[in-house]
Parts: sequence; structure tokens; C-alpha cells
Amino acid sequence: MDNGLQELDRGDAATRARALATRVANDVGRADLADDAALVTSELVANAVLHAGGCRGVEVLPVDDGLRIEVCDASAVPPVFGRQSEDALTGRGIRLVAALAARWGVDPQPTGKVVWAEVTGETKSIDPTLTAADLLAMWGDESDDLDDSAAEARYRVQLGDVPTDLLLAAKAHVENVAREFALASAGAEAGMTAAVPSHLTAVLAAFDRFAEARLSIKRQALEAAGRHAPTTRLTLYLPASAADAAERYLEALDEVDAYCRAARLLTLETPPQHRVFRQWYVGQLVAQLRAAAAGEESPPTQSFETRLLAELDVLAAAQRASDRAARLYAVSAALANAETPEAVAGVVLNEGVAALRAAGGGVLLSTDEDRLTLPGAVGYDESVVARLGGESRNDELPAAYALRTGHPVWLESRADRDARFPDLVGIEATTVSLCAVPLEVQGRRLGALRFSFNEARLFGEEERRFVLALAAQTAQALDRSQLQHARIDVSRRLQRSLLPPGLPAIPGLDVAAIYNPFGDGVDVGGDFYDLWEMAGGRWAVAVGDAAGTGPEAAALTAVVRHTLRALTLFLTDPTRVMEALNVALCAAARDDRFCTCIFGVITPGDTVELHLASGGHPPALVRRADGHVDAVHIGGSLLGVFPEVEVATAKVELGAGDTIVLLTDGVLEARREGQQFDLEGVIEVLSADLASADEAVTGIQRAVLAHTGGSLTDDMAAIAVRVGPD
Repeated sequence: MDNGLQELDRGDAATRARALATRVANDVGRADLADDAALVTSELVANAVLHAGGCRGVEVLPVDDGLRIEVCDASAVPPVFGRQSEDALTGRGIRLVAALAARWGVDPQPTGKVVWAEVTGETKSIDPTLTAADLLAMWGDESDDLDDSAAEARYRVQLGDVPTDLLLAAKAHVENVAREFALASAGAEAGMTAAVPSHLTAVLAAFDRFAEARLSIKRQALEAAGRHAPTTRLTLYLPASAADAAERYLEALDEVDAYCRAARLLTLETPPQHRVFRQWYVGQLVAQLRAAAAGEESPPTQSFETRLLAELDVLAAAQRASDRAARLYAVSAALANAETPEAVAGVVLNEGVAALRAAGGGVLLSTDEDRLTLPGAVGYDESVVARLGGESRNDELPAAYALRTGHPVWLESRADRDARFPDLVGIEATTVSLCAVPLEVQGRRLGALRFSFNEARLFGEEERRFVLALAAQTAQALDRSQLQHARIDVSRRLQRSLLPPGLPAIPGLDVAAIYNPFGDGVDVGGDFYDLWEMAGGRWAVAVGDAAGTGPEAAALTAVVRHTLRALTLFLTDPTRVMEALNVALCAAARDDRFCTCIFGVITPGDTVELHLASGGHPPALVRRADGHVDAVHIGGSLLGVFPEVEVATAKVELGAGDTIVLLTDGVLEARREGQQFDLEGVIEVLSADLASADEAVTGIQRAVLAHTGGSLTDDMAAIAVRVGPD
């Protein structure tokens, strides 16, 4: 091959080889063969690069009836016709060469081979002259072609029967990966694509070092496929060095799979059955080669069927673990919204009974008394539920024992049950096995979680961990629910302390009020209402909204309400009362604590007169006896912000059947999908036929909750004063 190209880099091999074929065809006057010669040359070079350790040289020579292309590579193994498949991206090149060439073949060399083809322009409509069977015959047994004096010693590796279709599919997948890496490396070397990371270029080297074994397996699979044999009996003849090459090959494929999973390659991740196959055969190959090289007896060969059965056991265990992990995740997600012990028990028991395939389950909680409570039970009949609900913490029963001692109970048989808890059979006659574990959080035992089974049950380590993890989640959720309940209770008590204990009875007047906290009621709101008696037969009424929520808002609300009551002991003019309230708030409040308020003085008589003063509060609404509703916009500025405050006032006269409603902005700004309830919503409620002050405020309350879907984003308060018909 003196007149051709010498060893070619992966990056420019095909390009330079095509150029050589085209130039020689033109130089010898066979331009009509240039395209076919270039294509055949390109395919033979690509085959050398991808499957034969690289291209060592290319020569294009004139012959009597055309051109002869010779490609030298580094592998003594002849090329193999790939099985045609939609999944395989390789194996078509040699078929294309056979179709375009008049003649082609393989000549062995001391360190490789020469694959040659002669292009004459002759077209073919029949199978190639050199068939797959011819190539397989040329291959022969590797051991027969070796010169023992020059070659490394070979050892027989017996792997046994493997499904032929699986072999071919697995080999096609690996060749797809090799092709993609080779093309990427070639593109990088030619400067056409980005550089391939150096640690990935080693993958190609691993494929090359293990090429002999890979191609031998492929050859045997193709032979079996040609005989329509469902299985292939794999026998290899390999040097001891192939063991190290096999392990690196396996590592390389695992590394490639990581890139496939991350969608960094076009080739898909190795299918599970392919991965099991390669781990099996590489493991067997390495064990046999190393034993043979050490002069030891070969270890017993594990059949592929045995490996598959072992994988099924692993898969079943993984499936169980995955199912329980998924259930624990589902429990965690559901418990995030469980606000009561009953809700917590329902979530945990439904998932736990299903995961463990238990006959029943229950959650028992400790109380301040001797008896335990049963917030939830699944699968038990009424008599069992009743007995569990009356269980004492001192009973010799599994749940009570777990609660008292903090030790889990695992009863795996009737004998175990009767020896440890003989009273249990009188409660659950059909129960054979049972587990009960304490519900503990931060050193406190809240109760116990129990599951019953109607058959003997051996609780393995994995199952015990699952039950204990379920109990830990249950305990944390119960602790949160109890804390939430306590916070809500404290908040409600605090809120009640900020509102008057009851509205006074005023002769000739009908009064009513409503208050609704926002959200789950944990935080105290800043809204309040009040109605109290003043000197001279007059009455004071107030509705206000302190900024913020929580203890600070509650403190400000208390200051406003009690300051107003104190001021009316010596002030009767609403404007002066509001100005004095602003002075008190400015002296006591921080910059971020302010409020709005509407304060009024009611003077009863034949016509009831209200003198109203407002500090930045929403308007009052007056409903006349005929159903007409007016909004009284007063205005004014916020209280507690600046020493000088603008107090706006208005006077309203009410006759028989007239009603005035004072409310907070939580009513007007209640919204759903961005739409506020607003004044129009209040006016619509008050325009209806109303017979009392209570109907006015409860009508507003119902309408607001219906508008928001039952959930408030701010608290709301309203008070109504109606003049009786007398």
C-alpha cells in the first residue's frame, strides 16, 4: 500500500479516503466509477474506524475492468453482516459494499487484515457474491488461526445458552453507542463539532480492547439466527488480558448510560434486559479467564436463566421497597393537610393497611385520664372498635404496652400472641399476628399505632423499618395537629377577649354584630366592634381595624377599644374623642402600627340621631324602612400615624324601621378570582326584606362567605343598629 494513504485519524479518515478514490478514478480515466469508488472506500474506512481498531491505510488501484480499493485495519477479525433491524444504526455498510462491488473479500495480515473491493460499474440485482455465510466460514475458530509461539495463550470460556434475539438486540445497542461516540470523536478531530470530554474518549478505547469478544458473540448469534435457533450456545476463546478489558468495557457502558439518562446522547439508555445480560456474561467471562490463567479449576458456570431468576428476586424486593417508599411519600403529602387527629389517623391507616396487607389498623392516643382515645380505626368490626376505644393505658394489651414502655411489639404467631398478651384473643378472636409501635416525638409518647393480621406474619427488618417510619410520620403529624389546635384555641380565647362579651339591650333599638376570623383562625385579627352606654342616656358605637395580625394587632386592638371607652367617660364630642385616640396611639404605637376607626354617639328619641366620626374607615350604610340603601362616605385619615389627624364627621337620623350598618374593609375587600365583594354586594344584601338587625349582619356574613367560597383572606366585622317600629 505504498501509493495510498497511511494510518488515518478518526476525524479525517472518511473524507481523505473519498478524496483519494475520486482522484485515482479521474487520473486513470474512470470518472464514471468515481462516485461508486468513493462510497465503497468511505464505507470500508468507516467500518475500520468503528469496528476494527482504526484505519491503518487506504490504497486505490486500477485493475483491468475498474478500480480496486484496499483498506487495512488493526483487527484480524473479518467483518460481519449485521442483521437488518429498525433499531440498529450499524451493519449496513458491508451490505452496501457487497451491493456496489463486483467482487470483494478479506485478506489476513500479521497484525490485522485488508478488506478489499473491486468496482467495475457492474450493477447487481441479486444477493452479494460474498454472503454472510461466506464471512462466517472465513472467520473459523479463533483458536485454529493462532500461532502459539507468537500469540498470547487462549482459554476456552463456556457461557451456555442465551436467547438469540436478546444477543442480537444487545449487540446492536452497543454498536449504536460505539458509532455515536466514534462519529462525535471524528467530528471533534475534524473541527466540525465540540470536543468530546477526555474521560469519554476512553470509552471508545474500551470498546476497541474488548472488540474480539463482542464480535465473537455477535458472530455466534448471527449463526444461530441463520439456523432459526431460539438460543445461542456461547463459547469464546480469549486471552487472559480480556478479563481486564471486559471489566473496563462494563464500566464504560455504565458511564455511557449515565449520559443517556441525562439525554446527552442520541442513543437511548441500555434496556434492563441488556444490562442484566452484559453483567452476567462479563462476570462469568472474567471469573473463568482468571481461574484458567491462575491454573485453578474454573468456578461453576451460572446459567443465564439462574441469573434472571436472581434478578427477579432483586426486582421483587426493590418493588416492595419502592411501593412502601411511595406510600410513605403519599402519607407525608397527605399529612401536610391533616389538621385533626382523626384526619391524621385516616391517612396513616388507609395507607398502612394497604401496604402491609393487614386485616385492620388503629391509632390510640394518650389523654390526661387513664383511658386511651381512638381517633381512627380501619378494618375492625364495631365490637373491636368499642373495646379498643375503652382501652386503659395500664391494660396488658399491645398498644397500651407500647405506649407505657416505648418498645415496639411484634407478635408473629398465635403462640407468641397468647404467651405475651393472653387477653388479646378475647378482643380480636381472628387476629393471629399483630404489631404495635409507640408514637413518639421529642421524647414524648403520644400514643401507639397498631396493625392486625389474620395469619402468621414474620416481620422482616425491611417491614419493621416501614412500620416505624410510618409511626414517626404519624407522631409528627399528631404533634402538629395538637399544637395547631392549641394555637387556635388560644387565638379564639384572645379574640373573644377583644370583643364585648355581649351587646347591651337598648330600649327602642335592635342591635346585632358578627365577627369572622380569616384563614384557619390561628392568628388573631385586628378587626373589632363595640357598643357601650355613655352618660345622659346616650350610647357609643365603634368599629375598627388595627393593622396586621397576631399578638401585636391584638395589643393595638385592645388599646383602641379600651381607650375609646375611657375617653367617653369625660368626652362626648366624637371629633374630640377621635383626636384624643390619635394622640394616645401616636404615643404608644410604632411606625408600623396604626388603625382605622368609625366612632358614633347614638342619641335615642322619637328620631334616633347618630353623630359619626371617621379616621380613614370605610363608609357606613343606612337602610331605610322602604328598602332604599345609602352609603355614608365620611373619610378622614389613619389614626396613630401623624400627631395631627384629620377627623371627618357626619350626622344621620334614623326613623322607625331604619337600620345603620358599620363594617370593616374585610367585608368590602373579600374577593374571589380578583373580584371584590365591594359596596355593591353589601347594598344588594341590605336591599332585601330584612326584619331585624341580626338579619342584616348575618345576611352580609353569608353573602361574603358565598362570594369567597368559604375562605377569607382578612378578618371581617360588622354591627347593625335598627330602630324598632314602636
